[in-house]
Amino acid sequence: AMVHYNRIELLNHPVCKKYLAMKWVAYGSKAHLLNMFLYLLGLLPLTNLIITLRPSVNTTETGELDIIMVPISFTEQSVFLSLCMVMVLITNIYSIGKEVVQISQQRWSYFRDGSNQIDWASAISSLLFVIPLMVNAEGSWHWQAGAMAVLNSWIGFLLYLQRFEGVGIYVVMFGEIMKTLLRIVMLFVYLMLAFSLAFHALMLNQKEFNSVPLSVIQTFVMMVGELNYQNNFLDAYLNNTLPFGFLTYATFVHFVLLMPILLVNLMIGLAVGDIAEVQRNASLKRIGMQIDLHTSLEDKLPYWIMKRVDKPSVTIYPNRKCSKHFLKQLISGEEERSEVWTRLQSKSQGCTFVENELKKQKTRMKEMSGMLEKQHGLLKLIIQKMEICSEAEECDGPVTLRGSMWPSLAQSKARGRSTSRWVPLIKAIEAKRK
Repeated sequence: AMVHYNRIELLNHPVCKKYLAMKWVAYGSKAHLLNMFLYLLGLLPLTNLIITLRPSVNTTETGELDIIMVPISFTEQSVFLSLCMVMVLITNIYSIGKEVVQISQQRWSYFRDGSNQIDWASAISSLLFVIPLMVNAEGSWHWQAGAMAVLNSWIGFLLYLQRFEGVGIYVVMFGEIMKTLLRIVMLFVYLMLAFSLAFHALMLNQKEFNSVPLSVIQTFVMMVGELNYQNNFLDAYLNNTLPFGFLTYATFVHFVLLMPILLVNLMIGLAVGDIAEVQRNASLKRIGMQIDLHTSLEDKLPYWIMKRVDKPSVTIYPNRKCSKHFLKQLISGEEERSEVWTRLQSKSQGCTFVENELKKQKTRMKEMSGMLEKQHGLLKLIIQKMEICSEAEECDGPVTLRGSMWPSLAQSKARGRSTSRWVPLIKAIEAKRK
């Protein structure tokens, strides 16, 4: 449900990540590594055949190319090559059978996954390469099938790395960026075709633009930055072999501005600008593939295996290095064992009941003292705003010039008036309480 509704935040929750990691360690990684091992049993022999049986090319008197295949004789090397052929044959027949079973189980969702198409291409091309090679068929068409087989097989092996946590996200990101590139190329293919036809019409003496397919390929190579300006344009212009010099150069300048500069910068900007979204989608897709793998394995594996490998809970030890140190101390001697044991007990059990009550009283006293300080500060502010003078402030100051220590009548009246100023203060506090 989290994958279906794109809730990557929930999937990255520590509980979900630990739950998936537990399943991956319990049975997911083992099943995936077994599939990779079976895949390598066909990939490595196929690679050995391609490297060992590489044909040679001779030119005949008529100028045609004659491809000479390597003959297979009955020697020790041929026995090893025959074993490689048999392994490639068996593994690819098994791969086709596995794909057929997946089609019957997944139905239409099977065809939405691009990796399945690569598996079919590698299996069929491998069989088209190995079967004619085993019967010593003439011609070189099966060698071309072998070249396509080794290409698709290694790409398929790369896709097996998608489910690993460390490097899998980069493989998925590569696929997501490739989809963006294909969308851009599909839009700019018309512009590339326009310049290809223009160069084919203007550059009459150039072999690279002699035909429309060659012109399209040369324009595509120039689009990625390989302009080859000196050989294609400058030398032809200096040797007066460029029929339409001004128009050709004007077309070339437009091509440089639009294709290598604008298109490449657009692709880089899209790749860099969308890298966060691509990484998010890649992470979601990788987790989704792991969940699909675990779900399919849970449906196929027997109940007693699932009950044995599945775990109801997982305990995490963040300070495992420290616990190893404590274990070394426990082994060293009886005295150290008792000290470490008491230390662990004190940490695990915590303080006693009396200490807990004292701590609670301490915190309450701190809270009360803080509240009293706040009220004291509030009273000070109220006194300052209402300009109330206390008795200590009125008595402060030097003795009068008359030398008399007794207050005068005016001062006693003022003191009497000052005592009555506390009445509005009490009213203000009562109003605030209400």
